[in-house]
Amino acid sequence: MNGFFRLVKALIIGNLALVLPANELWAAGSGGGISGEVFWQSISFVLLIILLVRVLKKPVSSFLSKRQEEIKNSLEQAAKKEIDSQSNFTEWEKKLDVLSQEVAGIHQRILRDGETERQRIIERAKEEGDRIRKQAQVVAEQEVKKARAELKKEMIDLSVDLAEKLLKEATQPKDQERLAKEFIGKVGELR
Repeated sequence: MNGFFRLVKALIIGNLALVLPANELWAAGSGGGISGEVFWQSISFVLLIILLVRVLKKPVSSFLSKRQEEIKNSLEQAAKKEIDSQSNFTEWEKKLDVLSQEVAGIHQRILRDGETERQRIIERAKEEGDRIRKQAQVVAEQEVKKARAELKKEMIDLSVDLAEKLLKEATQPKDQERLAKEFIGKVGELR
């Protein structure tokens, strides 16, 4: 607003600066000064500026005041938005930090659960290995018992065959009669 008035004052002073030296030349009588027409045009120009200043002072002043107020409001709104943006930014940074911590916690929990599961699988594998070893040991013992029983039976059969062969070779018909009588006698006693 003050700038507008300064401009008007500068125009008036500049116009007077052009007119006044010419009037001094006129007064000197050299005859080569400014004509009356230029003088009156300058006066008209100054009066027009004064009239314009008086007529336009209120509208220009109110326009400039409104514009100044609008700029002030815009700056205040921009400052508020900047503060809001900063608080939103801070809030989102906090949320991001919380989420980062949650992700780290989940990662740790997954690692912990994975380690627990790994230990449980190893433990089950050991138990299953022990069970299979015990089962194999039982089967092996049964097979050994079975093999021993078969071997014992075969030894008995071989012993019986060998004894029978030896008896046949060593016994005479008299011995056979005597053994048959003894056998019949023992059977009779058992009845």
